[in-house]
Amino acid sequence: MKLSPRLAFALSAVAFILAVGFCIWKLIPMRTAGIMSCSTKAIMRFENMETENVNGNIHFNFGANGKGSIVAEGYTGSQAGWLYLQRYVKFTYTTRRISPTERHYRISRWEASASSIDESPDVIFDYFMREMSDSHDGLFLNAQKLNEHATLLSSLNSPLYICTLKSGSKFD
Repeated sequence: MKLSPRLAFALSAVAFILAVGFCIWKLIPMRTAGIMSCSTKAIMRFENMETENVNGNIHFNFGANGKGSIVAEGYTGSQAGWLYLQRYVKFTYTTRRISPTERHYRISRWEASASSIDESPDVIFDYFMREMSDSHDGLFLNAQKLNEHATLLSSLNSPLYICTLKSGSKFD
């Protein structure tokens, strides 16, 4: 069977459009790529281990369109004693899948605010945020799937948290 030149061109154009569409679908990150919500318990000690620490719950939310948040609530230990901590961090991020069980989150811009009942010193919260630093202006978190319910979040230097995925959230 011999195809006419017009029919051969039309079929090859359709095949090309389908191939390009498939490549775009697979290669261009979706707006929902990397969406994840999880919570963890953290006890962090800093330079002066007796008086500079954080003991609290941390809630991570990597939302759609590269926007996310962190809520840290608990207590800080400082020379002033145990003080209540409740901070909110809003950020923008980009994400990249490294493997089926690993994803990088690069937080480029973040802004923290304290609730009206927060009594903790800013320097302690700054230590806490610096633990996730990539040695530049932003933050870096590596997420590694442990199982269907838990993810290991780590920075460049060390593992930070085993984070339990919230109901309805999944590691994609």
